[in-house]
Amino acid sequence: MAKIMRTLAIGAALIALTAGCDSGKSPDGNSTPSGERNTPLTELNSISVDDDPLGDLKDHPHILSEVQYGDVRLIAYATSDSCGIVATPKSDPQHSDIHLVSKWPSQGQGTAPYPAGPYNSASGNGSAKAWASLLCSKDAMVIEYALDSASSSPAEIRGEATATPVPDNRAVSRIIIGDPATRLQIQHQADKTGINTPSTGPR
Repeated sequence: MAKIMRTLAIGAALIALTAGCDSGKSPDGNSTPSGERNTPLTELNSISVDDDPLGDLKDHPHILSEVQYGDVRLIAYATSDSCGIVATPKSDPQHSDIHLVSKWPSQGQGTAPYPAGPYNSASGNGSAKAWASLLCSKDAMVIEYALDSASSSPAEIRGEATATPVPDNRAVSRIIIGDPATRLQIQHQADKTGINTPSTGPR
């Protein structure tokens, strides 16, 4: 009887251990190492930019990245409760061709197409063929941005960002903002599912 009880106890311990190993999985099946957390956008390193187009904003923006496309630069930032992007020509830095802002989702709101969600979204057109869309969470931003097919590849990337072409529309860049581990999780999910952010641009 004692031997049977010991066997049952060992079996129960193994089940508990296995459950503990799986507890880091998110609802979409992506696993997160135990004890690891996404770094909030406001805790990431900020960068400085020349001719700052955000100087007039009241809620001191935390500039996270600058991605340059020819004469245009796309700047991503966070405030105490929102995400934003602004596209400006380097030749006229105070002119905003596109400026999108989205609040972080409130409790029980938003969607979760990627890790580090839930997300709220915003999108809009600029001049000519320029357009952008933004997914915003407290811990990450996922941006799609396009000028035209001739200038869709970024020439320079600064800050907490990764930029890659969208596989089914290579005129569009997907820019992921977050800590390195979060960016990898999101990029993996994007590559696996082919999800695109809501946008007004052509598909």
